[in-house]
Amino acid sequence: MSSNFTATQSLLRQAFPPSKAQTVFTERVQRKPLILNGAVASARDLRRHQQPSKPKRKPAPLTARQKRALRIHEIPPSARKYALYEPLHRLWIGYMQEILRGAAGASKETFGVKLASADYHGAEMEVVRSGCPSRVGVKGICVKETRGMFYIVTEKDAVKEIPKEHTVFRFQVPVVDREGVPELRADGTARNMVFELHGSQFMYRAADRAGRKFKQKPITDL
Repeated sequence: MSSNFTATQSLLRQAFPPSKAQTVFTERVQRKPLILNGAVASARDLRRHQQPSKPKRKPAPLTARQKRALRIHEIPPSARKYALYEPLHRLWIGYMQEILRGAAGASKETFGVKLASADYHGAEMEVVRSGCPSRVGVKGICVKETRGMFYIVTEKDAVKEIPKEHTVFRFQVPVVDREGVPELRADGTARNMVFELHGSQFMYRAADRAGRKFKQKPITDL
């Protein structure tokens, strides 16, 4: 190590006067780290390492073609079980009873808007009229809704894709009092409110329908 210092001092004396050479050696050379291998990093590289790393960008969302290829919207065979959706149907009944209780005493228009903007995932629907006669009588729990289709799981564990257009769906909601106790008829059976949903007037996605303002329109396709 002393021989290295001696060689360094002799080189400095060739470039500076003896007094200045000693000062440069003491202030700039002595006890300074010496990089033996690798290139010396530039000032820009040093600043890059000292600065905090930028957060990574979020991945781009999947395109419609990629979603179709991955089949992320399809109902797998293991989920095509009617019994799986019976708890969802019970939750939906409570949800609809809250909506209808909140609309009690309101005008017919307000009552209809609440039904039109409701969510029907979990509703037990039955096709009562359709442009395709073979679909009449299909009944099951709605597990998926798109702009033009209701996907229904029947009691036979089959998924039926029912177009909304030119189709009328029927669903029922049990009547309860203010305390939530079901009301009964004279024969002891439960009282139900029966509604019919005209699919041609329902050609919207569930998310779009929730915040949409509906106006009364005449029904001309019956």
